[in-house]
Amino acid sequence: MHTGHVQYVIAVLVVLPVVALVAGSLLGRVTLQSCCAPADPRTDLRMRAAFDEDVAFRR
Repeated sequence: MHTGHVQYVIAVLVVLPVVALVAGSLLGRVTLQSCCAPADPRTDLRMRAAFDEDVAFRR
């Protein structure tokens, strides 16, 4: 393989998964969602103190 073709092989390996995910999303076969979506504070137990009715600093 000629060294000039290596950049095209790498480009295809990078672009092909992105194209596959976009095509799958448009066709409804893949659901894309973020792993960093904010949690619902009403159901997140780490936030329960923020929603307590009896909080000392609220007067």
